[in-house]
Amino acid sequence: MTDLFHKDELELKMVEKTWSVESLLNQDGIFYLKDIVEKLELDTVKIKRLARQMREDGKDPWVLAGIRKVWSHWIVRMKVFAPFYRENLLRRYEKVDPSWDGNTLLKQHGVFYLADVCQLIPFSAHQLRYQAKKMTNSREKIGVFKDPDTKGYAVDMVVFSAWIKTVWQDTEVSK
Repeated sequence: MTDLFHKDELELKMVEKTWSVESLLNQDGIFYLKDIVEKLELDTVKIKRLARQMREDGKDPWVLAGIRKVWSHWIVRMKVFAPFYRENLLRRYEKVDPSWDGNTLLKQHGVFYLADVCQLIPFSAHQLRYQAKKMTNSREKIGVFKDPDTKGYAVDMVVFSAWIKTVWQDTEVSK
């Protein structure tokens, strides 16, 4: 008879507060999903939906992503989950610091989620998506674009900052 558990599946581990993201991803063992989501900045609902979709597609989420539900608990096999996370779930954009205001944000470099940017400036995501949809090459022109990978909108802050400055300083009421 072959062994039921792989060696790394024999230990249920707890996340230590001192671990960095990389040290967590390099652990061997099983973790509760609820214990790793904060450290890895994951959306629990998204992960569960992803695992269920794999199952519906006839794929095994335990083999492909190291995710499974056992009774009422979602668990993660880190040896399999870590490469899946790096390839598919790793945050692609910079994080907005909660201590920033809109002016500080506009001085940053990098790409941010549009929804996060709009929390700090007097424009709605709807307004900025509309502007981006109206033009070709919106990333190069205004810094707002639809990411084909995430299917969401993002902001290239260097381009966006220069554009938003001209919009805000334009005193002409109507054109």
